[in-house]
Amino acid sequence: MKAHDALRVSTIFGAEALGLDKDLGSLEPGKLADLVVLSGNPLADIMNTNTVTQVMKNGRLYNADTMAEVWPRQREIPKPWWRELEAVVAGDAHGEP
Repeated sequence: MKAHDALRVSTIFGAEALGLDKDLGSLEPGKLADLVVLSGNPLADIMNTNTVTQVMKNGRLYNADTMAEVWPRQREIPKPWWRELEAVVAGDAHGEP
């Protein structure tokens, strides 16, 4: 399958199959626009779909590596609860409190 066709299957064709192509699947005025920003061109190499640098969700732009919000405001993501749990478990594994 050509890269262009693979991208269409995962975007507009998927939205059409779900009956949501009026709202999703392509970038057009009036449509919902959660999206990813890539550092490589997926048409040149489909593996460039793995080069996500930014994510836009609900009108907010995030750094893909840290999920820190970069627009419309700049703020770090709060530390998830499971990171605290990991620290406790790691401490127990090493005989530390």
